[in-house]
Amino acid sequence: MRKAIGKGILVVLLLGCIATIAYAQAAPTVEVHGYMQNRMYTNPSGIARFAVERVSLSAKATLPEDRIGYLEVYFHPWVTDAVGASPTTGGNAALGEQSRTYLESAYLDSPFAGGRIRIGKGRQLNFGLTPAIPNRKTSQYNILAETFTQDRVQGFQYDWKGGSTDFGVSAFTDLRLENRQIGNTPGVNGNYTVKHLAERDDTANLSGRMAVSARFGWSGPCYKLHLSGMTGQLIQADANTIATAFGTTTTDTKHDMYGVDAQYAKGALVGSGEYYVGKFSFETVNGYSVLVGYEPKDKNARKLYARYSAINNDQTPTATQITWPVQQLLIGVVQPIGKGVWAELDYEKNTETPGGGAADVDNDLLFVEFFTGF
Repeated sequence: MRKAIGKGILVVLLLGCIATIAYAQAAPTVEVHGYMQNRMYTNPSGIARFAVERVSLSAKATLPEDRIGYLEVYFHPWVTDAVGASPTTGGNAALGEQSRTYLESAYLDSPFAGGRIRIGKGRQLNFGLTPAIPNRKTSQYNILAETFTQDRVQGFQYDWKGGSTDFGVSAFTDLRLENRQIGNTPGVNGNYTVKHLAERDDTANLSGRMAVSARFGWSGPCYKLHLSGMTGQLIQADANTIATAFGTTTTDTKHDMYGVDAQYAKGALVGSGEYYVGKFSFETVNGYSVLVGYEPKDKNARKLYARYSAINNDQTPTATQITWPVQQLLIGVVQPIGKGVWAELDYEKNTETPGGGAADVDNDLLFVEFFTGF
């Protein structure tokens, strides 16, 4: 862990040094920030433990001509650095280190053609509702975001806004189709998690295929509405993962997605809705998520959220978990403590529809988080 943190600090310092040398006559402003998420988890297996979920270090350099350089590194100290099997057949061995020390962002953001262009790695800006905390509201990602919008992309992203309309387009290295585990916590027994399909930034095993996405929307005094789509191509290994799960074979490498998302905020009431469809090889996956929340104008007041998400597909589920329809109800309470500090209580009720005679999995999750940002 010390070695990983040392790497991150060195990277942050190098960014500042490079910027200072390159613009010695007009030195940019470099801001260094960070945050930490300390959690206590419990689940039906009886596990109750404290864990440092994540530590983040970031640097933002304000460059001449309204350009911004941004770098952020995550540390997940509970993730093993052991070499394991590849998440899909073929490709390199999976290194836990790429998740334990994760390059979250590394990009240049610059004015371009009346809008802004982002070059490098960062959140996907032009498909679906970007699930940063101001949008997702709770610390925990929901299952819909995990499948469609959570992971970062590497490439070019252009965004333009004029009046009440906005438009964006991205060209990037296509993500891998792998899985995430619902109910996962540090040290959890695998018998208390359920795997589901997820778009993944598997940096050690890039797809070598390009993808394009676009997003168009409208906004008003209390609402935002967007339509978006993405097209790419699976590598054969990822198509094989789906085929094997359903007990068949395929050469279909379709990788297309489309959807709609909306947000609403008026007074203390907030809400959002998302619906996405993914064409993953011969399987069509669709899902939705609806959130309602209460956010008083008093910054020190308690915030309340409830969100329901579900993911389904057009195939008959088998005993393999990634074929199962899954559902999730999340109740979240956020209590501000001070500037950049808050406590959050989240409860996840996770359910699924197993196939092939498999049994339901008791993978509910309760945790308390203490967030500290600086």
